[in-house]
Amino acid sequence: MILRDQFHRFVPAAGAPQMNSVPSEVRGAAKEFLHPGQMYVSSEPCTVTTIVGSCVVVCLWDPILRNGGVTHYILAQWDGSGQPSSRYGDIAIELLVNKMAALGSYRHKLQAHVFGGACMFESLRGRKQSLSGMNIEIALKLLAKYNIKILTQQVGGRKGRKVVYQTFDGSFTVKEV
Repeated sequence: MILRDQFHRFVPAAGAPQMNSVPSEVRGAAKEFLHPGQMYVSSEPCTVTTIVGSCVVVCLWDPILRNGGVTHYILAQWDGSGQPSSRYGDIAIELLVNKMAALGSYRHKLQAHVFGGACMFESLRGRKQSLSGMNIEIALKLLAKYNIKILTQQVGGRKGRKVVYQTFDGSFTVKEV
């Protein structure tokens, strides 16, 4: 089953796939490119690629059912105006967790990888509340709220990242761009 929405400090844990390890690829597996504000969840093998700067990508994986999902959001929180969408971290992460649950995953069994939140522009560095900092903060806060173990955090810095994530085994590669 595949669900797709278009809502418009590297810290590995024990047993976590290593950054820049070569992810396994399944012959004939689907390939998706995720744009900002999009989400992809699947119980089928898929290679999901996305590029982030100040945006954040949260990847979830269920090691028991082998379901995987990814969301790429732009802003930390929906302010209540307009339509709620996965462009906002608070909405996107809740939707991602709920879509993983719809595939049979239990929240407490999920594992997370968090990437992005770079402060790419010199004029924005050093501020107490930066867009990228708020994007990182909402991911960490909500994953803790849902009791989801974070295996990898590669966040912050000054460069964007290209993330390639395998939904069926939770492996990934990350390259600064």
